[in-house]
Amino acid sequence: VKSYRDLRSGKRELFAFLFRRDLFGLAERGRYVNCTQAVTQVTLYRLSAGQLTLLLRRDADLQFHFLAKVTHELRESQRRAVLINRRDAAGRLAMFIELMAARRDPSTCGEREVPLPMSRTDIADYLGLSRESVSRAARELSRRDLVHFENPHLVRIVDAAGLAEIAAAV
Repeated sequence: VKSYRDLRSGKRELFAFLFRRDLFGLAERGRYVNCTQAVTQVTLYRLSAGQLTLLLRRDADLQFHFLAKVTHELRESQRRAVLINRRDAAGRLAMFIELMAARRDPSTCGEREVPLPMSRTDIADYLGLSRESVSRAARELSRRDLVHFENPHLVRIVDAAGLAEIAAAV
């Protein structure tokens, strides 16, 4: 699921990609500030704020897991802020691939395979780049033999240490 907001300028700002067991949709003063759209088939569970409050009051374990999830989302926002402040597109894409690798389900792909279910346009919107810049960055990472794009939705990490070095060079 992608979380985004359409700006008055007509541009779309993509804030997050959401995965299995992620939370979204908590309203701010009764109003949702972001839109969401599924990019793959999903199963959603809907709880009203009242239902969620009751569940959290009754279950300390659930309270802890909820807090952990919210904290995780805060860290993801901080990582994205660092990512989009980078000047180099290849470095942004390297960081993005590493973020997606950390979120992958190991039961569905190989150790070095990273599914990218979103479109290149979605990746570009998330990284604050043009689609063309993402394509050039992908070619650059491939040229350096760091990754190999098996298809538009699957990247194989060829040199994990080299990719990590580019991703860390802020």
